[in-house]
Amino acid sequence: MNNYFLKMIQQLWEKEEIMLYGNIMSITDEEIGAVGAFLKKAYNREALDYPHQAPEFDYQAAQWAAKTIYLAAQLLLYRENKETDLPKIILAYERKITPAAILSVDLCLRFLPALIKELKLIDQEDSLIEILEEILKDWHYSGVNHPMNEEDLNFEIIENDPCLLQLYCDRVIKNKNQKLANHKALINQIKANLGNHKNQLWNISFN
Repeated sequence: MNNYFLKMIQQLWEKEEIMLYGNIMSITDEEIGAVGAFLKKAYNREALDYPHQAPEFDYQAAQWAAKTIYLAAQLLLYRENKETDLPKIILAYERKITPAAILSVDLCLRFLPALIKELKLIDQEDSLIEILEEILKDWHYSGVNHPMNEEDLNFEIIENDPCLLQLYCDRVIKNKNQKLANHKALINQIKANLGNHKNQLWNISFN
């Protein structure tokens, strides 16, 4: 049996492209299990380069994120649902958000800003945009390259995990997000990361 869910996630990961094989909204336990195994391998490869102690892979968080990006992509191309049905399709995450969950979710949600951009090009008033942007508020490590109001973001979990804090700051510097770099939760670490090479790496003005 073809696992189109897995194929889409693999294509997204390997080529950063969304490939859909028809309007297939249902996902079986077998399919989600295969995607979880694929993402665990991807996480373990990335974690080899993580600073400090990498959190353990969170299967359930990663699988939720994979379903979210898959269903959002389906809705981008095949919209046969009423607006009132969207919250029933793109479900909220109901478990505790942890450093492990943030990094596991990011394997798929890092592609969400690009998908939101495509939605806005089609229809700025699309209700799906608001739903997906609300998701990025909770998982803003995956949205560093997306316009967000930093005052709406909670950094408590990130501040308390050295690995996640360093990775977050690395991503802020990579994307040259000046607003986030000046956030009180990140500014000291950002300054330390840039060090004496600030002018060469990123000539940012700190508040």
